[in-house]
Amino acid sequence: MRGLLLIGLFSLFSVSALAGNTTAKIEKILMYEEGDLVYVYPEGGVKNPASCHGANGDYYSFKMSRPRAKEYLSVLMVAFTAQKDVFFRSREACIDQSVSETLSYFVIHR
Repeated sequence: MRGLLLIGLFSLFSVSALAGNTTAKIEKILMYEEGDLVYVYPEGGVKNPASCHGANGDYYSFKMSRPRAKEYLSVLMVAFTAQKDVFFRSREACIDQSVSETLSYFVIHR
Protein backbone atom coordinates (compact mmCIF):
# COMPACT_ATOMS: atom_id res chain seq x y z
CA MET A 1 0.00 0.00 0.00
CA ARG A 2 2.81 2.40 0.88
CA GLY A 3 4.53 1.66 -2.45
CA LEU A 4 1.33 2.37 -4.36
CA LEU A 5 0.95 5.68 -2.54
CA LEU A 6 4.54 6.66 -3.42
CA ILE A 7 4.02 5.76 -7.08
CA GLY A 8 0.82 7.86 -7.13
CA LEU A 9 2.57 10.86 -5.58
CA PHE A 10 5.52 10.55 -7.98
CA SER A 11 3.14 10.44 -10.96
CA LEU A 12 1.29 13.52 -9.71
CA PHE A 13 4.48 15.55 -9.29
CA SER A 14 5.88 14.36 -12.65
CA VAL A 15 2.79 15.52 -14.54
CA SER A 16 2.61 18.87 -12.72
CA ALA A 17 6.31 19.50 -13.35
CA LEU A 18 5.65 19.24 -17.10
CA ALA A 19 2.59 21.50 -17.12
CA GLY A 20 3.15 24.77 -18.89
CA ASN A 21 6.49 23.80 -20.47
CA THR A 22 6.97 23.96 -24.23
CA THR A 23 10.12 23.96 -26.37
CA ALA A 24 9.58 25.13 -29.95
CA LYS A 25 10.34 27.78 -32.52
CA ILE A 26 8.01 30.77 -32.53
CA GLU A 27 5.36 30.55 -35.25
CA LYS A 28 4.15 34.13 -34.82
CA ILE A 29 3.95 37.05 -32.42
CA LEU A 30 0.75 39.08 -32.23
CA MET A 31 0.40 42.41 -30.49
CA TYR A 32 -3.02 43.67 -29.50
CA GLU A 33 -3.01 47.33 -28.49
CA GLU A 34 -6.47 47.53 -26.95
CA GLY A 35 -5.74 44.65 -24.63
CA ASP A 36 -2.15 45.74 -23.88
CA LEU A 37 -1.25 42.13 -24.66
CA VAL A 38 1.39 40.25 -26.62
CA TYR A 39 0.56 36.75 -27.88
CA VAL A 40 3.38 34.30 -28.62
CA TYR A 41 2.45 31.24 -30.70
CA PRO A 42 4.91 28.33 -30.39
CA GLU A 43 5.07 25.94 -33.36
CA GLY A 44 2.94 22.92 -32.50
CA GLY A 45 1.07 24.80 -29.78
CA VAL A 46 1.34 24.91 -26.00
CA LYS A 47 2.16 21.52 -24.45
CA ASN A 48 0.25 20.43 -21.33
CA PRO A 49 -1.75 23.67 -21.02
CA ALA A 50 -3.39 24.76 -17.78
CA SER A 51 -7.11 24.10 -17.38
CA CYS A 52 -7.89 27.79 -17.97
CA HIS A 53 -6.21 27.68 -21.42
CA GLY A 54 -8.99 28.39 -23.93
CA ALA A 55 -9.89 27.24 -27.40
CA ASN A 56 -9.50 30.66 -29.05
CA GLY A 57 -5.80 30.10 -29.79
CA ASP A 58 -2.79 28.06 -28.79
CA TYR A 59 -0.44 30.71 -27.42
CA TYR A 60 1.19 32.25 -24.37
CA SER A 61 0.46 35.85 -23.49
CA PHE A 62 1.80 38.64 -21.33
CA LYS A 63 0.81 42.25 -20.68
CA MET A 64 3.06 45.06 -21.85
CA SER A 65 2.52 46.69 -18.45
CA ARG A 66 4.63 43.98 -16.78
CA PRO A 67 8.01 45.26 -15.48
CA ARG A 68 10.20 43.47 -18.07
CA ALA A 69 7.69 43.22 -20.92
CA LYS A 70 9.71 45.32 -23.36
CA GLU A 71 12.76 43.12 -22.80
CA TYR A 72 10.62 39.98 -23.24
CA LEU A 73 9.23 41.26 -26.52
CA SER A 74 12.63 42.34 -27.83
CA VAL A 75 14.31 39.00 -27.11
CA LEU A 76 11.35 36.98 -28.41
CA MET A 77 11.41 38.96 -31.68
CA VAL A 78 15.13 38.19 -32.08
CA ALA A 79 14.44 34.48 -31.43
CA PHE A 80 11.61 34.57 -33.98
CA THR A 81 13.77 36.25 -36.61
CA ALA A 82 16.69 33.85 -36.02
CA GLN A 83 14.35 30.83 -35.92
CA LYS A 84 15.82 29.67 -32.59
CA ASP A 85 14.25 27.07 -30.32
CA VAL A 86 12.71 28.63 -27.22
CA PHE A 87 11.87 26.93 -23.94
CA PHE A 88 8.66 28.53 -22.63
CA ARG A 89 7.51 28.24 -19.03
CA SER A 90 4.12 29.53 -17.98
CA ARG A 91 2.75 30.53 -14.61
CA GLU A 92 0.38 27.55 -15.04
CA ALA A 93 -2.42 30.07 -14.76
CA CYS A 94 -4.25 32.56 -16.95
CA ILE A 95 -3.35 35.80 -15.15
CA ASP A 96 -2.99 38.45 -17.86
CA GLN A 97 -5.79 37.04 -20.00
CA SER A 98 -8.49 34.64 -18.84
CA VAL A 99 -8.07 32.16 -21.72
CA SER A 100 -4.31 31.91 -22.23
CA GLU A 101 -1.40 30.93 -20.04
CA THR A 102 0.70 33.82 -18.83
CA LEU A 103 4.34 33.55 -19.83
CA SER A 104 6.57 33.31 -16.77
CA TYR A 105 10.02 32.98 -18.36
CA PHE A 106 11.76 31.57 -21.41
CA VAL A 107 15.18 30.35 -22.56
CA ILE A 108 16.60 30.79 -26.06
CA HIS A 109 18.55 27.80 -27.41
CA ARG A 110 21.32 27.95 -30.01
